[in-house]
This record gives sequence, structure tokens and C-alpha cells, in this order.
Amino acid sequence: MQIVSGHGFTLCASRVVIKFQKSYSRFQHSVPAWTRRLSKQCRIDEQQHVRITDSSARPKTGPWNLNVRSKSEPALVDLSSNTAVTPSHAFVDGVLGVSQQNGDSDSNTATSDMIFLGTGTSEGVPRVSCLTHTSMRCPVCWGAAQLGNKNRRRNTSLLVRYLAADGIRRNILIDAGKFFYHSALQWFPHYGIRNLDSVIITHSHADAVGGLDDLRDWTNNVQDSIPIYVAQRDIEVLSKSHYYLVDPSVITKGTAVSKLQFKLITEEPFYVHGLKVTPLPVWHGPGYRSLGFRVGNVCYISDVSEIPEETYPLLENCELLILDALRPDRSSATHFGLPQALDEVRKIRPQRTLFTGMMHTMDHDKINAKLAEIGKEEGLDMQLSFDGMRIPVTI
Repeated sequence: MQIVSGHGFTLCASRVVIKFQKSYSRFQHSVPAWTRRLSKQCRIDEQQHVRITDSSARPKTGPWNLNVRSKSEPALVDLSSNTAVTPSHAFVDGVLGVSQQNGDSDSNTATSDMIFLGTGTSEGVPRVSCLTHTSMRCPVCWGAAQLGNKNRRRNTSLLVRYLAADGIRRNILIDAGKFFYHSALQWFPHYGIRNLDSVIITHSHADAVGGLDDLRDWTNNVQDSIPIYVAQRDIEVLSKSHYYLVDPSVITKGTAVSKLQFKLITEEPFYVHGLKVTPLPVWHGPGYRSLGFRVGNVCYISDVSEIPEETYPLLENCELLILDALRPDRSSATHFGLPQALDEVRKIRPQRTLFTGMMHTMDHDKINAKLAEIGKEEGLDMQLSFDGMRIPVTI
């Protein structure tokens, strides 16, 4: 991945390689020793991994199969592929500390899948306040500060990669919150994602819509516009918080903002690129309506404090339930805690459950160990999701 090419040298991403032409051979002796050592190491790395200086290079095989599943986790997560990565993947993975296995970036793979772009609260994990505390050490946040740690969580968001009947894979995003751009920066190159075919909004809080402005990168550089599926009550909020996106007429001519096509949805099923999406109405605090969504036999409810009785029939025969679980001890006014979430799982009886929306008191490995014990006793398959998790699905 070449960054700068000048007279007699090439500057490359992730390391500097100075290749002097023969006419500069006498000058080469004055190059600092550390630069020569770095160039030598670069050549070694290129032989073992990828020749980053050649933008057309693509390894046939390589040490990219970084399966990070712990033994206690069921084989729900597909991290087994040994798909080779492009130089850009190698560069981004190295900079961002990606520790998950690359998904298949081919648009004609055999299945649809879902990728968790975020599995945390509005503030995310780690908390700055925990990392700067002088007298207490939060083990989850300190662990999450390390790249690749499964406790590192951004705002809840799910990417549905739907393999349509025409063989084209559509990228359907559920929620674009405050951390969306950071999630996309890490996971889009990693999984070979470029286009955003549509966005579906669960509710109008900042952790679900705070990243709509960042969609400008796509509508200015990748595609003309993005359809946004949103309820009437939420478009009314967006008309105030993101008024310039809802009403582009107020924008100064020539300003590069997100070009969005807002499409109103109700609590009735609707279709996105041929995929049937069934809203799952829930309460997200007293008097505040939020939506979960069902696609195929996958039910996604990221922000919920109560499931109305009329919603339960929509959850019947659910194979995979993705459900809000904020903390290990109790619920809050706006979110399920783990005890209440477990009660809902017992009632709905899905084949598998992944919890999302966890705060910093939910340690990934410790909670998963407890869930495994409960699941063994009660015949339930449950675990916490994590950012970057990829799940093959049939929808």
C-alpha cells in the first residue's frame, strides 16, 4: 500500500522503506543505522507476510487465522475461515490491534451473516473515568483498554449482510450511534465492507443516531445516498437534533453533509432490498417506545426495559435472540439487567441467545462462565456477544 513515491525512495504504510537508486549508492552510507535495520526487517516481514510496498500483492496463505474463541464459548461464532487478506487489511489490522479472524469479503459467499459493530452502552467500555481513577482499578475497563480485549465495547450496532435472491449481498445497518465511525474504521476494512445499502433505526437516542452525520463519508465518496428507515416519532426528534440532514434545503450550497433518504416505518413489517423486516415494539423506559427487529428467525432487541404482551407472538420460533443485558445484578429504568434478561430467555425459549448492550460491570469471560453453568442446568445456549463477532445466518 504505497503512500508516497519520490525520487529515489518509497514511503510505505506501517514502516519506512528507503530504496536508493544506484546513483545514490554513495549517499546510502550516511543513512542512520536504525533506518537500515528497519528496512532489513521490512524485507523479512515481506517474505513472511505481505509485500506492503507492492499494492497489488495478495498472499495466498498466511498467519491470519487468529481464532480468539475461548473453550467455553459454543461454536456459534464463525471464526474458522482462513481467508487471505489484502495489504490494506494487514495495515488496518496492525494499527487497530484487530484480533478477530477475517470474514469472507466476497460478495457471493454461500450465506448471509451478521456482524456486531458494537455491543456496549452509550458511553462505551472502557470508561475514561475508570482509567483515570487514582485510588480504584476497574479490572474490566483496564482490560478493555488493551486492543483485542472482548470487553472493549462501542455503542450497540449490528450489520446484516443479506445475500439476496439475485446473488448480491446487501449491507443493512441497524443503528449508527456515537461510536459508529470508529466501529466502521475497524471492522469495515477487516470484513471487506464498503457500501451501506440502508440503515434501520431502533430509536432516536444518541447511541443509535449520533453517527448519522458520519455517513457523509459514504455519500460523498462511495455512493450517492443512503436510505434511512425510521419511525415517525424518531424523525420528529431528528428534525431538531439533525435538522440539516432531514431538511437539506437549510444547508449552505456546496457543503458536504450526509445525503440521506428518510423512509417512515410503522410497527408493521416492511421490506429492505427484498428482506422482510418485522418491527418488535418494546418499552425503553416509561412511556418511551423503541423498536427491535426480526429478520428471518433472528430477533434483535438492543434497548428494552419491558416487552409488551402483544410483542411476544412476534418472538415465537425464534432461533437466535439478541437481547439487551446492561449489568449483572439488576435492571435499570431503561434497560434489562441480566436477571430479567434471563427470565425473558426462559419465556421466549430461543435456540440460542446472545446478550448485548453490556456496561463495564459485565466481564466477558466471567459472565460467560456463569451463563454456561446456567445453560447446562436449564438447557439454554447463552453467551455475551462482543464487538467484531460474526455469525452466519439463514434469513
